[in-house]
Amino acid sequence: MRRPALLAGAALAVAAPDGLAAQAARRDSARVDSARTQRLGAVTVTASVSGRGEARAAAGIDSVRLRLAVPGTSALKVIEQLPGVNVQSVDGFGMYEWSNRITIRGFQTQQIGQTMDGIPLGDMSYGNFNGLGIGRAVDPSNLQGATVAQGTGSLGTASANNLGGVVQYATGDPSNRRGLLVQQMGGEAAARRTTLRFDSGLDTFGAGNAFRSYLSYARFDTDKWKGGGDRYSSFPGERSLLFGQGGFIGRAGEQWQDQLNAKADLLVGSLKLTGFYNYAQRKESDFMDLSLPIFSAAIPAPAGFAFGPDFDYLGSWAQARQLAELSQQRYNPLTDAAYYQSAQGARQDHLAYLKAELRLGERVRVELQPYLHANRGGGDWHAPAYGAAWSPDPIHFRQTQYVGDRGGLLGRLAATFATGGVSHQLEAGTWLEGNETRIRRPRWRLQNYATGPAVDFSRPIRLDFDRTGDIGTTLLYAQNTSRLLDGRLAVSYGAKWLRVSADFVNNGNTPTDGIVAPVFPDAARPSLSVPTDGGLLPQFGAVFKATAREEVFVNWSENVNQFPYSPGGGVFNASPATFDFFRQTVRPERATTLEAGVRTRRGPVEAGLTGYTIDYRNRLLGIALCPPTVTCATGFGNVGTVDSRGVEGVLASDLVAGLRGFVSASYNVSTYGGNYRANQNDPTSEVQTRGRDVIDAPRRLANVGLTYERGRVLSTVTWRFVDRRAFTFTNDGVDAGGRVIPDAGFAPSYAVTDLSARLNLFRWRGTRGVDLQLNAINLFDERYIGTIGTNGFTANDQNYATLLTGAPRLVFLTLSTRL
Repeated sequence: MRRPALLAGAALAVAAPDGLAAQAARRDSARVDSARTQRLGAVTVTASVSGRGEARAAAGIDSVRLRLAVPGTSALKVIEQLPGVNVQSVDGFGMYEWSNRITIRGFQTQQIGQTMDGIPLGDMSYGNFNGLGIGRAVDPSNLQGATVAQGTGSLGTASANNLGGVVQYATGDPSNRRGLLVQQMGGEAAARRTTLRFDSGLDTFGAGNAFRSYLSYARFDTDKWKGGGDRYSSFPGERSLLFGQGGFIGRAGEQWQDQLNAKADLLVGSLKLTGFYNYAQRKESDFMDLSLPIFSAAIPAPAGFAFGPDFDYLGSWAQARQLAELSQQRYNPLTDAAYYQSAQGARQDHLAYLKAELRLGERVRVELQPYLHANRGGGDWHAPAYGAAWSPDPIHFRQTQYVGDRGGLLGRLAATFATGGVSHQLEAGTWLEGNETRIRRPRWRLQNYATGPAVDFSRPIRLDFDRTGDIGTTLLYAQNTSRLLDGRLAVSYGAKWLRVSADFVNNGNTPTDGIVAPVFPDAARPSLSVPTDGGLLPQFGAVFKATAREEVFVNWSENVNQFPYSPGGGVFNASPATFDFFRQTVRPERATTLEAGVRTRRGPVEAGLTGYTIDYRNRLLGIALCPPTVTCATGFGNVGTVDSRGVEGVLASDLVAGLRGFVSASYNVSTYGGNYRANQNDPTSEVQTRGRDVIDAPRRLANVGLTYERGRVLSTVTWRFVDRRAFTFTNDGVDAGGRVIPDAGFAPSYAVTDLSARLNLFRWRGTRGVDLQLNAINLFDERYIGTIGTNGFTANDQNYATLLTGAPRLVFLTLSTRL
């Protein structure tokens, strides 16, 4: 595409290039049915920054924008340019999943759906029990585009938590041309990424039959940009299928990932089969969670330590011991601010799907897409014991172990027909998934606390829990789109039905021989069942072409969010008393969204403006009740309703030859509609949240970008502003004496600038050219708070460590060629 938009619209148009038919004819002109073979054409993402033609607010990213981002940053990061979308990650690559967050219109990550090629990715929470992050699902170099429906996902979206919108990623197709991509990135923090991809090219056989495929491998290594990280254990099932901890080029980084992708398309007559496989194995080293006073160095540090944005896990065992011993008598936010640098996460994933698309004549299409996902993982932590009787030493070693196996089926039937001069597009489908997920958390004593952090894995001292959840999801939907007034008006209407069954058990692996038994609630409640009955959820939308240049749209939808189902921190982790209250009084979170807008396209200018109001009911707050390394029951509070309303705008235009500008902005007001009780049985324990800003919901977001393409140069520069964000439910803080400090529960606003540039250097015989790419994030080295809520949220404790420093300026160079 020439001069693509900085960000593409929500509509992804699939188009087969004319050259495909000619290529097929040259190979077998007598036998190839070119009309059918064109169905294997390469995907092209058309540019529509306003989501033109959609009966809902939507926006997207095209493949050119992704190629400018990867490998110097991540696919997760680039969607932050879209109106109303706030994305946070402590590093530019999205490698540290503990830090990855998406918020939209006042909704948090656990209320936003995510899919890849239709396959559910879950809610992107750390160690997520119902999916995996996009960085583990596919090599970002193999992505073709991404779309965001800010308020209303389509009825067929495979998600049980898309209460506040959906992010949908699409992988690219194999190329019709045989070739090899070789790519090498290097940069700051010892970052390096090697990518190899081989495309088989298009092969035709028989009448109208064709096949193509690719196989890719990527190895990524980087150190943390602050602090360090050492690994002290393996997790169940861990093995180095590729290079693992040994590294590929040079040593392994403190954070690393091996990833294999394979994709193939087969066309036989009217049947198209697509197969995809992803293998990912990674290790990530944690960054330090900070409180606001420690980030801003507003409190004095103990002797020998320096607080501030760059404070991180300690590489000195002597210093870790010093702070742990200070915190032996009681939890102290000051002395809890440092841990030894062993905090790690490791994951291994296998993800695969097979999609069959069958055309029955010209008007009917059937799609079936089974998928499988297997996950194994673990998270390490040398943690202070705070004087607990079960730990002989002030520091012990803790690991959380994850095992997940899920499989599902997507089905879709689509038909077009006409009645009374009105055309219709009818669609019905289903999503079925079975998910068995297990989380276990043992703790061990060290070999010799006085001399070093080495762990004695033969001496377990505690098992916090060992739990399994069996979660089954059933979604059915039907919708129709009718086109009237000679196609100027498109009206979509339909409904979905959602039910999620969730059965949890305590696996009963209580240690013996004097080892401490599990903490509550496992012993008191060995099993429970907590289904989510979403019922019938309708949706209505319309888009009207008022003129050849302007269109208006309106959309109304009802959505529901499944209950918090993580075995480690969801409803199973509540105390028996809290759960009884939960079961008797709490209903699933629901939201009714009404949005309307106008779009225009006048020559080189395209713009859109959307307004919305959201009626959000049964808002559940997950409340942190103890320090992050202490396992305790989960607290829940129901604040009743949340009132959300706002406006989003986007504008893109060609300015001069080769230069295109882009602006997006949003204003959102999301406030709690009620208070909650810290103790359900105590009316005097009411926490005053009514009218306070929703956590992690910036009121203002703004993005400005310029893209230049001329000759061999393609570059973009973007500026982003994020307003202040609440990280306490009351938006206030309290001092040591319990005195309220107004507005102390906000992370300050910030603005950052990013730069990407690609230069085609030269070509030589047998290649398609050599490209040099520069990526620079946070170009002016702004020091700011990025992710908030990493350890959950409290009512008003601004000293609680739940904030992460945003990445400083980091620069990367990439050299690539296609053979």
